[in-house]
Amino acid sequence: MLTGLTLPFVFDPELLRADLARVAADDWAPHFNNLDFGGVWRGAALRSPSGRTTDLAVKGDRFQSTALLARCPYFEQLLQQFACPLKSVRLLSLAPGSFIREHTDDALDFEDGEARIHVPLQTGPGVEFYLAGERLSLEEGRTYYVNVNLPHRVTNRGNTDRIHLVIDADVNPWLRGVFTGSGPIQRMALPALGLDLFRAGLVAHPELRSIPDRRSYLEAVLELSRDAGYSFCEADLDAAYRTPSGEAPGDLAGWIPCSLRHPDSGPALAEWLHAPGERFTDPFFEDSIRRFRFNPHTVFTRCLAPLPASAAQPAGFIFHLSRCGSTLISRTLAVLPRVTAISEAPPIDQILRSDAPEPRKIEWLRDLIGAFASARNPPETHCIIKLDAWHMANFPLIRKAFPDTPWIFSHRDPLEVLVSHQRRPGLHMTPPGAVPSLVDFRAGVLTGILQSAARWLSEPGGLFANYTELPAAIGEKIAPHFGLRLSDSELELLRGAASLDAKNPTQAFAPDSRAKQEEASELRRHPAVRELTSLWSGLFGTP
Repeated sequence: MLTGLTLPFVFDPELLRADLARVAADDWAPHFNNLDFGGVWRGAALRSPSGRTTDLAVKGDRFQSTALLARCPYFEQLLQQFACPLKSVRLLSLAPGSFIREHTDDALDFEDGEARIHVPLQTGPGVEFYLAGERLSLEEGRTYYVNVNLPHRVTNRGNTDRIHLVIDADVNPWLRGVFTGSGPIQRMALPALGLDLFRAGLVAHPELRSIPDRRSYLEAVLELSRDAGYSFCEADLDAAYRTPSGEAPGDLAGWIPCSLRHPDSGPALAEWLHAPGERFTDPFFEDSIRRFRFNPHTVFTRCLAPLPASAAQPAGFIFHLSRCGSTLISRTLAVLPRVTAISEAPPIDQILRSDAPEPRKIEWLRDLIGAFASARNPPETHCIIKLDAWHMANFPLIRKAFPDTPWIFSHRDPLEVLVSHQRRPGLHMTPPGAVPSLVDFRAGVLTGILQSAARWLSEPGGLFANYTELPAAIGEKIAPHFGLRLSDSELELLRGAASLDAKNPTQAFAPDSRAKQEEASELRRHPAVRELTSLWSGLFGTP
């Protein structure tokens, strides 16, 4: 995908300004997109659907020249250089102190058959044009293709209007040839506004966490920045809201790594959310992260930073066959204030799936899980890690990283698991392409997980929990296995939480469900399913 090109057309800035002087005050009209800018953004049409100078529309079946174009001979000469169908042609002016918020346009790119071309008529060093996070160097009289399907924004910090001639053209063979012979747009250094440093300091303002909506939050932050002597505008803060800061705090206590970016070498770079006091009480890690992101302060202050080396250890790992009560186990344990339960965290999967050498993966795994374990500071906090079902295949690597951590494998009659996935298939039960038999594919996945588990039946620190033992086994067997000595009140708390969660229809295989029994009967006749259930029975001694 093309981001932008410098086209081989150069126009005389003096002649461009001479035609610009012919534009009358009543030729200008406010831009119709009044949600994406602050200040004054206006335009004057040289070609429009109606032929009116004040018609700034860019959609239409036919476009015609306006009276303004007839008064501007050099603009007309400029347009004649383009041997392709021209649609909307406008002069767009952004007043000093004004900005266009970061946004994207639809189907206005070369690949979709339409190109937006800019000719700067009046600009200066105070004008900042950003495309996909990079600042473009756009000179007066030069010609540029800009892919506005990508996120872009403009800020005018100068003292005069920034004015571009903007052409929308249909892509034809001539324009394709022009693009083939064109080079990239030069980039400029980002201005040193101090925004990342300011964002990092906002964690010292917990009162901002109580502001529930984004607009009110950014207004409060803008006022705070002005009081601190910064010269940000709303567009700066709006753009910053969309991306993590590059400035990390010195102390990551209370910060949660929510995703990873793997470099070719060196430490893994994580995106961190500042969510002090928040707990992982949702069914899955991503659910909790999504809930944390509802808070504008958490979103605005997030940052990128390496994973620090950590010696913190989790209290236990939960491996499972899938749809066998593992979520019931993690959610029940999570009701205890001294337990942090991390359930199927994508960053763990990112590490295990990466192509990095095993020693580096082990290092990243230790640092990431150590960060989870120390996200809540009290030393008595127990961190339980529930893995994805397919991670049983990664058991040897996880064991190398944490050789002393106790673990469980939660399992269930595979026939019941298959019926559940028939109705609502999980990610690992959805083949990447067409397969001869979906039942064979799914039975094969479960067979692979069971075979991986079978290799570690006698491994120290392991406990195998049958779904039929739940929920009683959570407090009686699993919690003690993870080093949790429970008081009578904590046991009662677990029983109450487990009984509520077990009523979730996604947790239970209702044996009295006629439809499910019919599905089970049909699956039971399948050879791959018979082999699967036989394997499970042989491993765990179940009939």
